[in-house]
Amino acid sequence: MRVSSEGPAESAGAPALRASDAERERTATLLRDHAGAGRLTPEELSDRLDVAYAARTVAELDALLVDLPPAAEPATAGRSPEHDRARRRVLHAIGVLVLANLLCIGIWLASGTEGSFWPGWVLLVSGIRLAFLAWGELGPAGAHRDEAQLGRGGARRLERERQREELRSQLRDERALRRSRRHR
Repeated sequence: MRVSSEGPAESAGAPALRASDAERERTATLLRDHAGAGRLTPEELSDRLDVAYAARTVAELDALLVDLPPAAEPATAGRSPEHDRARRRVLHAIGVLVLANLLCIGIWLASGTEGSFWPGWVLLVSGIRLAFLAWGELGPAGAHRDEAQLGRGGARRLERERQREELRSQLRDERALRRSRRHR
C-alpha cells in the first residue's frame, strides 16, 4: 500500500521522500553548527530543531537549511576510509616494533651491558622495515594498493570493508540519536 501526502513538500506531483532519523540528526547537527557560527539566534535554532525532529520528509529538512550556506567540508573529508585504515595499520606496526625493540633493549640490559649494543641492529632493521611499510601504505602508491589487488579477490574484500564502515556509521548515527532523545 502506498501512502502519499499532499502538501508543500511535494514537487511536480512526485511523492515526497520520507526522512530517516539519521537525516534528522544530520540536519540538527548542521543547524547547531550554523548557530555556533552566529548565523542563527538561539530562538531560531530552537524553532528549527523542533521542526527538524518533527519533519516527515527530506524536503522539510532541506527547507530548514535553504537560507544557510552549505556546510564547510571537514578537514578529513579529503581522506578516504582506505587511507584511514592504512594509517591505523602503520600505527599498529609502530606499536609492535617499539615493543619488540624495548624487549631487546631490556634483554641486553638484563644480561649485562658488556660488549656492543646489539639491539642497535634490531632497531636498524625494524626501522628500515617500518619505513618501507609506511611508504607502501601511505606513500603515493598506497592509494592504489587496493586497486592492484582486485584481481586476487580484493574487490570482495573492499566491498566487505565498505559495508562494515557503512554499518559502523549507521550505528554511530543511531547512538547519537538515542543520546539526543534522552537529553530532551
